[in-house]
Amino acid sequence: MKTGFLLFSLLGMSGPVWADTLTFAVSTGSAMPMTQFHGEMLSSGLLKDFGDALALELKLEPRYLNLPRKRVEAALLDGQADLLCDLRPEWLDRKGWLWTGTVFSNNMIVVSRIDTATLPALSGLSGQRVGTLLGYRYPEMEQALGRSFARDDAASDDLNTSKLLGKRFNYMVSNSLYFDYQRMVHPQSAQLNPAVLTVRSFDTFCALPPRGKLQLDRVNRAIIALRQRGTMRAIYERYRPSR
Repeated sequence: MKTGFLLFSLLGMSGPVWADTLTFAVSTGSAMPMTQFHGEMLSSGLLKDFGDALALELKLEPRYLNLPRKRVEAALLDGQADLLCDLRPEWLDRKGWLWTGTVFSNNMIVVSRIDTATLPALSGLSGQRVGTLLGYRYPEMEQALGRSFARDDAASDDLNTSKLLGKRFNYMVSNSLYFDYQRMVHPQSAQLNPAVLTVRSFDTFCALPPRGKLQLDRVNRAIIALRQRGTMRAIYERYRPSR
């Protein structure tokens, strides 16, 4: 009995032990500053830092399930994951998910190389191959271009950027968080055109199942606390590189 009591006491002295996990399904199609992978592990990026901070606020242990974009929603559906973050309702198939408040603010943009003519409007993409991400939806592009929207899919943002710089196509759909970061850190950043066409601004959220382990109000309160404490601002600043 004394041995058991001593072991229990030592565990209690070692700090909080959170047996339950908070599992995020993360798309391997994203790249820095959103995600950086080392092998099978999500090692850093905005999503990792946000997930770690949110889990700490909820007193849960963060876990990251890295999947191709087409499989992340299935992970939420079958209970492998508790949250999908940096998404919007129209980007997913099912309509019954619960959605948190804003996590990240971003812009959808069309980008090009420095040697490419500035794009005045989406109609200028008619019939041209456009760099896109496999499994992602682009309703604005589909509406503006219809059948003349010629997608050239890649598995990740970084692969798309390589194809753009390799002149596989002249224009690529991207987002400002990713592209602004690449214009600072990419080895060929001088070839990336600072002039972009902004399609629209948008916020992204986290999706969770209606009968999952987490209550929506609890997650929203945690996100609000992270904002009020300045944690979210600090996370953004961590990935705002200077020249």
